Parts: sequence; structure tokens; C-alpha cells
Amino acid sequence: MAGHVVLPWIHRVFALMKRWSLGTYHGLRRKHVDTYLEEFVFRYNRRFYRHVSFETLLGIAAHHEPSSYWDITGHANPRKGEKVVRRAPRRRKTAAGMRQDGSGGAQTESQNHAAEIGQPLNMDEPGTTG
Repeated sequence: MAGHVVLPWIHRVFALMKRWSLGTYHGLRRKHVDTYLEEFVFRYNRRFYRHVSFETLLGIAAHHEPSSYWDITGHANPRKGEKVVRRAPRRRKTAAGMRQDGSGGAQTESQNHAAEIGQPLNMDEPGTTG
């Protein structure tokens, strides 16, 4: 007996599944077919009640503590616990060339010389503010 006689809408379900898989995932992998089908069935069964899904998700989120990126990925947070030691200092590209991060900034020889002499700044006289 032909499939459309027993299940009159089955061709529409398969057409929807094909459009959904090509539109959402741009193709399916055999390894994950079970997961794809579970998601399709979930969405298909709730296609007329979209607001209910949002309200359910909102309710679940409201009753749980927030999760950090490090909790989700399962990696250790480098900002907590032991300090990360860098093998080589980072270098930053500036207009004056490359310099090490955290350094005071690129200075010319005349600027270094003026800083070593220790010229006092007199705000009342023009031209002595450096």
C-alpha cells in the first residue's frame, strides 16, 4: 500500500525536515543524526506554541545561578588561583616601533636626557612646561 494512503501528511513532515536540516545546519552528519532528529521533533511538536518555549526558557533561567564561561567550557579560569607566568613579555606595536607592554612608553634620547637633568617646571613662564 502506498505511504500517502496510510499516512496522508508524511511527505510534508519529511519535506519540513529536509528544509529545516538544510536551512539550519546546511547538511547533517551521520554521527549526530539522533540529536538532529530529537531537536526536529521538539521543534515540530511545539511549532504552534512558540511563546511557551520562550516562557519555559525564561523560567528555567530565572531559577538558576548564572554560569561563567569557565564553568561551561570546563577549563580553569586563568584569572583565579595561580598566576599565569608568561615565557616572554608581550610586545606592543606603537607609532615609534615595538615596545614591551607595561613600559612607560617610547621616549627619544632628548626626552630621556631632560628627565635625567630634572629641570623644574615653572607654570608661570611660557615654554618651561616640557
